[in-house]
Amino acid sequence: MPKKASLRFRFLLGPLFIASLGALAILTPTTHANVITVNTTADDVIVNGNCTLREAIIAANTDTAVDGCSAGSGDDVITLPPGTYILTLAGAGENGTQTGDLDLTAGVTINGAGLHQTIIDGNGLDRVFDVLNQAAVTINGVTIRNGSAPTGGGLNVGSGSDLTLNHSRVTGNAAANGGGGVFVSGLLTLTNSRVDANNAVSSGGGLFISFNANAVTVSHSEISGNNTEGSGGGIFTYSPLTLVNSTLSGNSAGHDGGGLLVLESPAVALYNVTISGNTADADGDGQGDGGGVRVLGGLSAANTLIGGNNDNSSTGNQHPDCAGTLTSQGYNLVANVSGCNIVGDTTGNLLGVDPLLGPLQNNGGATLTHALLEGSPAIDAGDPGGCRDQNGNLLTTDQRGFARPAAGSPLCDMGAYEAGAANSPTPTPTATAVPTITPTPSSWNYLPIILK
Repeated sequence: MPKKASLRFRFLLGPLFIASLGALAILTPTTHANVITVNTTADDVIVNGNCTLREAIIAANTDTAVDGCSAGSGDDVITLPPGTYILTLAGAGENGTQTGDLDLTAGVTINGAGLHQTIIDGNGLDRVFDVLNQAAVTINGVTIRNGSAPTGGGLNVGSGSDLTLNHSRVTGNAAANGGGGVFVSGLLTLTNSRVDANNAVSSGGGLFISFNANAVTVSHSEISGNNTEGSGGGIFTYSPLTLVNSTLSGNSAGHDGGGLLVLESPAVALYNVTISGNTADADGDGQGDGGGVRVLGGLSAANTLIGGNNDNSSTGNQHPDCAGTLTSQGYNLVANVSGCNIVGDTTGNLLGVDPLLGPLQNNGGATLTHALLEGSPAIDAGDPGGCRDQNGNLLTTDQRGFARPAAGSPLCDMGAYEAGAANSPTPTPTATAVPTITPTPSSWNYLPIILK
């Protein structure tokens, strides 16, 4: 085709193409999300003109109006004002949100007013949230507490489902099997959040990540004060797990892995993580190893601090900080290397030294941290090329959100806390007692996972 004819053809085709797009837009329906606002802390599904949290979730799941809640439409947003929302409709095992836990079966975002202002209480009737049906769910600014279930006392993330939990807290929940706080069979992203004071009889006091889970990422978060009679006081994982700028502290296991147990996964990675004050073999019966971490799969670490953990073994074969093989990516501190086989890039590692940590407490930010005390060898001991995350991006803040490296410091610090960064303390979070479990229902039969 001659050049001029080609140009004329293009000019003719352009308007036709644009017109066809306009026609397509008219013919193709567009789904818009709806905002559903809860206006009561009551828990009911009766026609009385209000909009409860339970009714709002049913409306979002089914795209229909329910009592005073407007109909959902696509991926909805539920607005949850300040208040304590106590679940009162007993009846576990039902997946339509009519009784028991709150079943999330369609894409939805739940926005609370903040973890200190918006509290969802399971009242010991069932777990609090169950994410099912391959739903993609985001929960912002809430506390999830007092749930109780065979697995996932606070939250269950079902196979193929995707949960993002931001600026939230999972506390005081209990499970007879795995996952006192959260049981994951799908995908979980946890950011700027706390998972603390949860209890699982079998394993995974804080988090249990099952063998068929997609992946779990924990960043700028705190996993603390969780416990289990089995293994993995803080976290028990079979599947890929990434921790960035986070703290595992004060967790305990009757058997292996007070802070973290890596059972089979070849892909668990730590970036600027602090693991301290955790306890393995908490019952002292000699069956348990690795107060900080117990590695039976694959674990890599960069700019990470592991120290001040405990192994209560009465046999004298104590491995308080690390038991198993740790693949170093450089610039890690391991205070006690007994039982820990460190391989890989050992550049900049500090072994057998006291990290000089302060207690777990409010040092500013939304979560609790261990401060690096004056003279800590972890200060300015991070990678000279910069502390980085799993994608190779520079970590410009620490767990608290304060500048990394601190102003005037040449290098970043090891662990989740950056010494010398500007501090703007927030109110100290309130501790929650660890619940106990009486697994009476027949469906709660379990076998503890014991690793020897």
